[in-house]
Amino acid sequence: MAWKTIAAAAAVLVAACDSGPATQVRNESGSAPAPAPAPAPAQQRFDATMSGQPLTRPPTPFQLVVTELRLNPGHVIPCHRHTYPRYVLVQQGNLRVTNHDTGKVYTFSTGEVAVESIGQRHEGLVTGTELTILVAFEQVPPGEGNSTPCPPKPAP
Repeated sequence: MAWKTIAAAAAVLVAACDSGPATQVRNESGSAPAPAPAPAPAQQRFDATMSGQPLTRPPTPFQLVVTELRLNPGHVIPCHRHTYPRYVLVQQGNLRVTNHDTGKVYTFSTGEVAVESIGQRHEGLVTGTELTILVAFEQVPPGEGNSTPCPPKPAP
């Protein structure tokens, strides 16, 4: 029986010594090297909206609504306000947000997150020359929406 075990081990060694490409490099101890550690994920943390409001969430239970928007250069997102949190990832392109209640203007580009103001009137403008792709995440009570258009401006 020992001879059968030795013969089987020899067959494995001979098969492993072919001239094909090596599939695994061994270190001095004979074990495979440890894999390189994965890079730390990029993280952004937010505890307030772009205008400084503390983040809250709607009453539970709530739904997460995810929307992708593909907007051409020069597109205007009309004035609106949100009742609940809305987070927008600028996946590609550039976005300028004007807050009509605070008078502040914010700019966002690829990879940045806009944490929209809650209850404040604001509008967006796609700037630059390329298609802008936005991915919006909203937390809302089941079945509810989260954007209310601003009332029309009074006629002069």
